[in-house]
Amino acid sequence: MKPWETLSSKILISDNWLTLAADTCKLPKGQIIEPYYVLHEADWVHVFAQADDGRILTVKQFRYGVKKVCIELPGGVIDEGETALLAAQRELLEETGYTATHWQSLGTMYANPARQTNTIHLFFATGLSLKNEQQLDVSEDIEFDFLAIPEIQQKIETNEFSQALHVASFYRGLHALTLNTNK
Repeated sequence: MKPWETLSSKILISDNWLTLAADTCKLPKGQIIEPYYVLHEADWVHVFAQADDGRILTVKQFRYGVKKVCIELPGGVIDEGETALLAAQRELLEETGYTATHWQSLGTMYANPARQTNTIHLFFATGLSLKNEQQLDVSEDIEFDFLAIPEIQQKIETNEFSQALHVASFYRGLHALTLNTNK
């Protein structure tokens, strides 16, 4: 497969949250697509945090785009100059007040490689301890809870744990947990 050629790119929106570009692209067979919108965002982290009793730490918050409360894994944006691991540790602490003694990278995946440029970094965290109260951003109102794996799977089926990227991260975390158990 041959890559598309970017003939031009015009920034339509650029702020501290995202950059939206309208690109003119030439396909390998010569066709031109104009505009092709590309969304540039910072990379994200998700944390699959497991308590000593096996339950997984989840967060619940209102998501404006769908105007619903969603259950997810802790996570957020990697700040400029921050490593993915430091962002995961910061987000876990800010959203839940918990820290972890053991961190394992479970790799990366793309949010939507057709139109978005960012990557999601997933971490498995164990050795949890409550260190602080939540330190939420102005736009955040987050509740957290520990849920058993079958509870999360049931909430996926009922669309309460419904953000596709978090569902993918949950199942990658579950797969890693299975691999770690079988060692």
